[in-house]
Amino acid sequence: MNPPAKRYATSEDWTRLQAVIMRVYLDDDKTVEEVKAYMEEHHEFFATVSMYKKKLAAWSAFKNLRFDEVLQILYLKRQRDAAQARSIFFIRDREVEHDSLQLYLSRNPSVFAKLEAGTKPNMEAIRDVTCRTPPASTTSISRPLSPLPGSPSRRSPSLKSPSLSPKSQSPRSSSPIVQCNRVFPFPEDMLQALHAFFDQSFNTGIWSWSDSQCWNTRGRYGPSGLLSSVLDRCITAGLSVSRQVEPVAVREALDAPFAMLIRVFRNPPPILIPKILSAAIHLNRIGREEIRGLLLQFCRDLTKSMFDQDHPLPRLWKSLVSIPPVEQQDAMGRILSLCISEFDKRLGSGHPLTIEAYLNYFDAVEREKDPRVQLQSLQSQLSKVGDNFANGSLLGLLKLEHALATCKLNLEEKHLDKAEEALSSLDPGSLTARDESFRCVWLGYIRCLKRDFPAAEQFYRNSVLAARRTGSRDCMLEALFQLETFFIHARNPLRAEGIRQERFNVLRGLDSLVWVDQENVLAPTDNASGPTVTIIHIGSDESSARWRPSAFTEVTEFTNLTSTMT
Repeated sequence: MNPPAKRYATSEDWTRLQAVIMRVYLDDDKTVEEVKAYMEEHHEFFATVSMYKKKLAAWSAFKNLRFDEVLQILYLKRQRDAAQARSIFFIRDREVEHDSLQLYLSRNPSVFAKLEAGTKPNMEAIRDVTCRTPPASTTSISRPLSPLPGSPSRRSPSLKSPSLSPKSQSPRSSSPIVQCNRVFPFPEDMLQALHAFFDQSFNTGIWSWSDSQCWNTRGRYGPSGLLSSVLDRCITAGLSVSRQVEPVAVREALDAPFAMLIRVFRNPPPILIPKILSAAIHLNRIGREEIRGLLLQFCRDLTKSMFDQDHPLPRLWKSLVSIPPVEQQDAMGRILSLCISEFDKRLGSGHPLTIEAYLNYFDAVEREKDPRVQLQSLQSQLSKVGDNFANGSLLGLLKLEHALATCKLNLEEKHLDKAEEALSSLDPGSLTARDESFRCVWLGYIRCLKRDFPAAEQFYRNSVLAARRTGSRDCMLEALFQLETFFIHARNPLRAEGIRQERFNVLRGLDSLVWVDQENVLAPTDNASGPTVTIIHIGSDESSARWRPSAFTEVTEFTNLTSTMT
């Protein structure tokens, strides 16, 4: 005898059991397939997956946040913050979880561009999103609704405990999250200046571009490479303050980058703003707010002296510096997201400049978030590029960041073999020497957790070798510091002292900036092939306690990289 045929749900059945379906789908967080199975087993309610999806959409039963809903939340929060009111947000009477909101904002930073541009959410979102004042005993969403950095740690892991046990080691710092509690409005002129700068640079020929590159028309790629070295030096100076270095040496380490910023702003590269703001946020994260302040103020003063008062660059830096320090962090994170949106709109989401701006945003904003959030963000970016992506070094860095986030996630779960495999599976040939140095540091760190000190030492030494290939003393200093720290925690103080002396000697030699440029128009014409290492030597008046542009002279050398490595 055949079993009775299934009777599919009628409209009355849907109405009668709507509350049950909504509870299982939303409150119990079940998938549509799981809801279907549950309803069949417990209520003999039969419907297809397609029927469920149509009904859930008709009931506005959406699990994922939508763009206009988030935009309305930001508008409401801005108004509530202005009134000093605590808030809980609801979408169709369901409370919005802060973590879900943070994840959405980290993956869709363009929502801030829409907020500042005054774009209004649709009427459905305005109707569905509500805000309430929580009871005194309830925790409200007073944490930020903007993608800001978390704990003040670097991309390199830190060996903090002599025991080196997995329990005592964490890939993330235990320091409290440094975040802003409000959605602060931009100074109006800042947003206008940012858009004006991009319009001017793209529309008047200051920048040129192709499907695979974007560069300063006059300076080609030299200003971008020099800017990277300038900001590396600022970070080095910041880290040196807490690494037993004399204050005089730190001040001298800052002389060179500040002098060279004149050359950078004279021919501003397309990545100028994202790189400087990413470095400023990094300085704040490592506790060097005073250097961050000096950097931003110098950008303001320098652009004011170089351009007329109506030029967008001095207006931008003046507006940013005028923001109180507690709010600057939020503003810089939001400017970074706006830069991504601008490049995306003009060049496309898969253009190398858009990806490079994202990587600066990631380094400043996303790196200290939960590894799961990092992985989702990075996977979204990797989906926009293919293996034939024009810029191999950027693709390699994206893959390294994805592997590093996977590594951190496995370290949290104490899966050391999987953490090591995530990094070991990368092709070192696809990475720049700088990124390979970071990869080796992390592999050495994992080997320390495994108590395999000989292998760990070899990885840390390989990091130093890779750093030497970059030609950058700043990269060398970081690699030497990691090797020195390893010897301290491996209880080998004599070898640690030897590495410290080598590190101090390198630091005292920071009288020059080095960067590699494939096509430096300043270099003399010769028949040599391969990239050129450009070295700018800086000299200053030692009796002067204050930096003055006139106190500096420049001597430029050009060395063919191929000939120097043979």
